[in-house]
Amino acid sequence: MMGWNTYLAFILMLYVVTCSFVIYFCVIADPSTSEVAFFMTQTLPRTASQRFEQMFGKRMLRHVTSFLDRSMQLIYLAVVLGSWVVVFWYIYPWITESARVSNIHKYFGYIIFVSCFSSWRLACRSSPGIITASSFHRYEHYPYDNLLFVPNKKCDTTGLPRIARSKFDRLKYNQNVPRYDHFCGWVYNTIGEENYRWFLLFLAIHVAMCMYGTFVCGLLFWGEITEERLMELTFFDRATGETVRATYWIVSQYLFAKRMAESAVFIIMGVMSVALGAFFGYHFYITSKNRTTNEDGKWEDVKRWYKKQKKDYDEAVKNGLVEPAAAAQGDVMTAESTPEISDDDVTCTPGLGPGSSSSTSTGIAGTNSSLQTNVVQATTAVTKVQKAKNEQIYFDPGPLPKNLYDRGFVENWKEVLFPISLRNRSAKKSL
Repeated sequence: MMGWNTYLAFILMLYVVTCSFVIYFCVIADPSTSEVAFFMTQTLPRTASQRFEQMFGKRMLRHVTSFLDRSMQLIYLAVVLGSWVVVFWYIYPWITESARVSNIHKYFGYIIFVSCFSSWRLACRSSPGIITASSFHRYEHYPYDNLLFVPNKKCDTTGLPRIARSKFDRLKYNQNVPRYDHFCGWVYNTIGEENYRWFLLFLAIHVAMCMYGTFVCGLLFWGEITEERLMELTFFDRATGETVRATYWIVSQYLFAKRMAESAVFIIMGVMSVALGAFFGYHFYITSKNRTTNEDGKWEDVKRWYKKQKKDYDEAVKNGLVEPAAAAQGDVMTAESTPEISDDDVTCTPGLGPGSSSSTSTGIAGTNSSLQTNVVQATTAVTKVQKAKNEQIYFDPGPLPKNLYDRGFVENWKEVLFPISLRNRSAKKSL
């Protein structure tokens, strides 16, 4: 028995490790800094898609892609519905038999079950808000920060002006979505300004479901250990023929063999409590800072650019490559302003022109003095050009840019729970 249980325990441990690996490198890790994350999220899907297209053609690839787009919903239904079947079929009778777990948990379970699938359906079917020519002004309430979002840009597909914080959705709606957050495969929906609150509700309910289920299952297992006094028993190992005293590891193997379905659900809920809890914590944090998932990735790019530029500038000042006053102080430098500085500084290079024309117009009689003068002028000009190039490459980025949309914890959450676009529409209807 112990040998078979050890094998099952190994399978479960492999499941936990695999889930942890996939969650970390496909969800948490940054592909721009992690080679493994880049391989898992970029290289592997692209290579697999290219190979499949070569073998079966574009038409079959489109069919498979369309199926895979919906496959995460099917996986969700299989895992969640399958787990609830185990709960109703095995765990509910166990609760009835248990002297330590109240039957009231069964009624809470029904409420959680209905809430779980209701929130999932709501997240699946809710609209993120669609920017069209007629609805454009309803979503035009965010100022441009001239960092992540700049004015006077148009969407290449729709031809509409790009509203601040919006993004073109290519995965489902093929329209611009206001306050674009991300596309969620589990609900097969784009998350934007008007349905981000329902996505958070869906996430919060599933976190509560997994944590609550883990807690109740833990009580049931602990109740069985204490009621049957399993820690005081002696177990027989069929693999070795020896008798062994009870330990937590041996008792856990015994319970796993006795209640395999319940143990599997217990482990799945425990793992998903950590994974979903971390994911919900991330969304709680960025919402409190009034950032979207889309913007948070861009802010990481800004921070990396800022740290590199600041480090390069400080080293350049230390090595005498640039004067400390070369950059404008107090200005917020952005990645987009760097090319403008480069263009301005390159205009210093025509300074070589006058020296050259002067040497040709002086005549043969003044060749030596003219040559000496031109050498001095050329040397001075080269020095200016080099200094200009240094100032072009090294400049003080000033203070780290701040998030223009962060208006404080309470206002940030009000903006999500009561979207501005829906407030505007309600106000117009009341007039």
